[in-house]
Order: sequence, then C-alpha cells, then structure tokens
Amino acid sequence: MLNTIFATKIGMSQAWSKLGKRLPITKLMVDDNCVLSVKKDQNQVFKAEVAYGPKKLKNVAKPLREQISQSGFSSGFKQIKGIKVDENLKKGEKIQIDQVLEVGDVVAVQGISKGRGFAGAVKRYGFHGGPRTHGQSDRQRATGSIGSGTDPGRVWKGKKMPGHYGVETKTVLGLVVAHIDLENKEIWVTGPVPGHKNSIVRIQKTGEKKDLELNTSLFNKSDEKENKKELVQEKEEVIKQEDKKQEVEKKTEEKVEKKDLKPSEKTKEEKSN
Repeated sequence: MLNTIFATKIGMSQAWSKLGKRLPITKLMVDDNCVLSVKKDQNQVFKAEVAYGPKKLKNVAKPLREQISQSGFSSGFKQIKGIKVDENLKKGEKIQIDQVLEVGDVVAVQGISKGRGFAGAVKRYGFHGGPRTHGQSDRQRATGSIGSGTDPGRVWKGKKMPGHYGVETKTVLGLVVAHIDLENKEIWVTGPVPGHKNSIVRIQKTGEKKDLELNTSLFNKSDEKENKKELVQEKEEVIKQEDKKQEVEKKTEEKVEKKDLKPSEKTKEEKSN
C-alpha cells in the first residue's frame, strides 16, 4: 500500500462543512512524484526513491543526472527521498494523488518550519518574562535565572535560552484530507502545515478515517462573481453596438431623404437651416 506522497504548500484559506462549521484549510499542490528506483531492503520491504520538485537539469549533480536519465525522466528535481511502496510500483512511474489519498483520510504532514533568525526566550519558548514594575526598567523580556550557584557551578546543557529559532523538521498529526481536486492537482487539509509558501512537505497516511463533507456550493462564489462581471460587460458591449447601428441607420435615412427631395425643397431647407 502506498501511504506517502510529497506536495508543495500553496497557502491557507477557509472552508465550511455541510454542518456549517468553519474549518481552517491549507492548500497543497501535488506535482509529479517520480519513481527513480525500487529496491528491496534487508527486511524484505520494498522502498522507492521518489524525486519531487522541478529543477533545471543543468543544476543537478552529474551522478544524479545519469540516474534520472536512466529512469526515463528529462528534467531535474529538488529532492529525492525514500518511501515504502508496493511490489507493483516500477521505476519510471509517477505516483498520482488518487493512488494514495482519499477524502476523510487522517494524515501526518511533515515539513521544515519557517526560519525566524536569532530569537529571545519569550518568542522561542513562550517565557512570560519579568514584571514591568519594582525597578525592572529593561528586564521585561529577559530569561531570568538560568542555574544554581556553587553546585553545579555551571549551566546545564540543553537549557532553554535565546538562540536560533526555526528551520527544524516538524510533524503535525491528526490533519484530515477535506478536498481533492484532481484537475488542478490540489489537496485541502484541515489545519496548519509547517513551512513557508512553496515549501515541500511530506504527507503520510495514518490509516484512520473521519467523516468530513465540505459545502461545495460555496467553492465557486468567486467564480460566479467573475462570471456575473463578464456577463454585465458583454451586455454593455451589445448595447453600445446596437446604439452605433441605430446611429448609422439614422444617418443613412437622412441622406436618402435629402436625395429624394426636389431642388426647390432643398433650397428651402438650406435657407431654413
């Protein structure tokens, strides 16, 4: 059974279930998951090297270029990861969304968290900081006491202190697949996903399922508005064309009437004008 697929984070949005509950949604785009090789390990488990993420072939290392060309692919890839697969999967194939996921599947999404640079303990670990009164002029966001005195006479290793925050591998459990769009290659997942926009994430199926149905009638509201605008514009153009036709017809009629008039009548009209 295939239970893992790679995707690209698009961003967050919201959707509503049929019961009227609002759900936070993360949209993920599933590009081609290309199988470069399939091998059996020591435990008799089939593992495949799956390449994901478009990249120029000239920017890929030469050994990988040969491996990619031998697998039957012509473009480069950003990453190559190993996953458990079936016996039926072969080198050179592409893993599709419907082979792995269905609506209602509970998944674990793994990604690399956003980098926040050097951060203090309040931002990094959620420390409360010190009081703002009693002479504390500039210690509101300080760490506070970090260790004992004479014994042990040092700071314990692993103490929560200011430092580099982010760029760590994080896994979010218990997310549910809410919607799958095969045409646009999109997956909607309930809840937040680690990583910045356009970052690569790993979606792994846990084997559990939940009943979840979205109110699909609300999906195309924006499309309906755009269609209405287009219809209004088309109607306005049609009205303008009809007005122009009427003006042209009036002018032609006036010209015809002038031609049909007798010369004496024409002189009278010219004098009156």
